Amino acid sequence: MSRLQAQAADAPVQLLRCSAVVGNFAQAGRLPAQLVSSAPAPAEPDPRPALGSARQLRLLLQDDQLKSLFPEWLALLAEHGLRAPEGSIPTLLGLALRSPDLRRAIMAVIGAKGLWLAGQSPEWESLLSVADLGRLDAALWETGTPEQRLAYLAQTRREDPAQAVELLAAVWSQEGARERRKLLGVLSDAPGSADVAFLESALADRSKDVRSDAAGLLALIPGSTVQTRAVELLDGWLGFESKTGLMGTLKGRKGQLNVTLPEDWDSAWTTIGIHEKPPKGMGRKAWWLEQLLGLVDPDHWFERWQRSAPEILGMVEGHEWQGTLLAGWQRATRHFSNGVWARALIAGAVDSSAEATLWAILSPSEQEDALTQPLTTSSKGKPFKRAFDRLGHLGHRWSPSFSAVVFQACLKLFHEQRPDANYARYAILRQVAAHLDPGGYPGMEQSLGPYLQTSSPWQKITTEMLDTLRFRNDMIQAIESARTGSVRIESDQRGTS
Repeated sequence: MSRLQAQAADAPVQLLRCSAVVGNFAQAGRLPAQLVSSAPAPAEPDPRPALGSARQLRLLLQDDQLKSLFPEWLALLAEHGLRAPEGSIPTLLGLALRSPDLRRAIMAVIGAKGLWLAGQSPEWESLLSVADLGRLDAALWETGTPEQRLAYLAQTRREDPAQAVELLAAVWSQEGARERRKLLGVLSDAPGSADVAFLESALADRSKDVRSDAAGLLALIPGSTVQTRAVELLDGWLGFESKTGLMGTLKGRKGQLNVTLPEDWDSAWTTIGIHEKPPKGMGRKAWWLEQLLGLVDPDHWFERWQRSAPEILGMVEGHEWQGTLLAGWQRATRHFSNGVWARALIAGAVDSSAEATLWAILSPSEQEDALTQPLTTSSKGKPFKRAFDRLGHLGHRWSPSFSAVVFQACLKLFHEQRPDANYARYAILRQVAAHLDPGGYPGMEQSLGPYLQTSSPWQKITTEMLDTLRFRNDMIQAIESARTGSVRIESDQRGTS
């Protein structure tokens, strides 16, 4: 170092030369890392065959037009008993970290080597909490990460519901509000009478969010204090008159709904999870009514008033409390997963921001049934436009019969209308291609041929739709072929043995 300094008098030059030498020394003189413990045991063998090529996965992740198909790729692998290509495991683990909604689906297809690799990395180890690792060790409840403890509690809940409540009660006072809410959510798996005592104690929790969650679970248990008290209060706040006079008859109404709300707050309502102060921009009485309605199964009103859900919703049209009543019944419909009320609300003028959660209550076949008829009407009519825009709520792969209806609706749209007034529907058309049954791709390609011409105003979106359909068709065939090939190999091996 002294020789370098002597070669130049200029201080900046000396500094740069010395820095270069020190940098090279640090790189070349670094000793190899040494294991402080024995090497980890190798991954367990995985009986599931791996998909041979990662080409389609790379295209899925690199092409913005195809990224939306990634969940379908994951579902197809799981459905066919395959695991992801081993070379893609690090990429998939990185995606699992960034995509909580897809985390469980990704961990289900990375195989034993993927789970082994995740266990070797502090960054990826937390992902194992959502993976199917067989029966979890009880020690995780005491020493595991928050995710592992949650997974163990969920396992215990499935095997012994009463023991899960005991575990929860033992640590309840030691947990923060956020963790208490997560742990309490485990009890949402079929809450029953054995949970009542613990949940009622949680109604006095210092966190208002925990109190609300506990009240919501108690509302699902027949005969609970929350359910009984909420019904008693609402039966006093809402009244029904079956005779409405000449004007009601002319409007097609079979009854009149009367709303009589208390003037003052009752502190006893906190014991059933009702909050006093409303969100900004909302009245106090409306807030009380909306919360309370959300705690009562909407079927109660059918039993009490002997009116169907569409008839009850018809009575509130133009009502002074229409917005609050609809908001409350939407809450209750989601909370109790009431399909009858979900269909009735969807058929009416439901708030678009709440509509997606209502569609999620319906089964795939119910969703398709709700849209089939209006999609067969004129593309210029309101029923068709409304039904077509709602296709975005149907996230499953559509049945062949419904796919045929939707595809004919697309052709009708192309034929009857120009796209310059329908740019808002381009996103829906792209989603259509991601959910149509790809088994009909050859016929679809032939029918869309005229719209692929450069003179067609629909040429761009038609090309994109066909590209998506073609990719999905190839993707499904590749996965099915991989499964068929592995089954054939297994059969040959059994035959030779």
